[in-house]
Amino acid sequence: MDYANEYPQETTPSIWYIDKVIREAHLQTRKPRTKKKGGSQYLLYPVECIKRLGYIHQSADFIGKKYIAGQSEPVNIFSTTYYAPFKLYQIWRILAEKTPYAISELIQLWQRYPLPDVFRMDNGLQFRGTASGKRAVGIFLKFLLNLDIIPLFGSPSKPWTNPHIEGHNRVFNEKVWRQNFFTSLEQIDRECERFNQESVDLFNFKYAQFVTRQNFRYFQPEQKVVTDKLLTSQGKKIYFIRFVESYNSKHQAQITILNEIVHLPEKYNHQFVFVEWNLEIELLSIYSEYKKHVTLIQQSKFKLNI
Repeated sequence: MDYANEYPQETTPSIWYIDKVIREAHLQTRKPRTKKKGGSQYLLYPVECIKRLGYIHQSADFIGKKYIAGQSEPVNIFSTTYYAPFKLYQIWRILAEKTPYAISELIQLWQRYPLPDVFRMDNGLQFRGTASGKRAVGIFLKFLLNLDIIPLFGSPSKPWTNPHIEGHNRVFNEKVWRQNFFTSLEQIDRECERFNQESVDLFNFKYAQFVTRQNFRYFQPEQKVVTDKLLTSQGKKIYFIRFVESYNSKHQAQITILNEIVHLPEKYNHQFVFVEWNLEIELLSIYSEYKKHVTLIQQSKFKLNI
């Protein structure tokens, strides 16, 4: 506010930029809070299991409803990011937080950039498909599986377990949404396009040659999108990051997989586990990871409900 008052003709820098300049110039009036390290390791977060799933990793999310001046209708924004082995973050305004709009944006993106091997997402209904049906493979999961993309669900109520997309969304909120006074949808679209172009410029500078030298897969313009059925269950697997909990002394340690409660031995309470659902043989396998060593701790039948 002081800067804006002193330099009214200039564009006001973002709070994020001011913090960065002050920090780099060592002008802070108090020491920043020290971040605790090792928390994810202590809780046995399955880093190695995730890495082993595939080479190209991508994540997506719905940023959350926004509102602009003079309109009561919400604005919906879908975001996605590649985070390994290259980085690219993109956002789009969509009509509603629904699966078909997410699929439409991803199809267009994958015609220009490679199909991922692994697609990480949260447990929202748009991604998992249903709030009541157990062990169901919804539209978005069929979409991914039919393209030979491995779905990976993050841990519910723990957004920090999917830091790549959450971090980018936070930057969007700070650098774009909070720094503009939006009055029209066209203004939002222009800002989203500008924000996307910055990420594309970085990609072209840092990763474009690396990507063009690889034999990656792309979505072909004439390719059909199949979401109404699973073309085959052969070799298809879905993965889940889960935190084991018991909600009171009377309940067993448990996790929830697609609305189905799965009990685990009490000794695994209050730690992460890595879950593989093999659709072909309808088998659920649960693993624990400690210092990159992965141990199978439980297996059970898990019937596919299409």
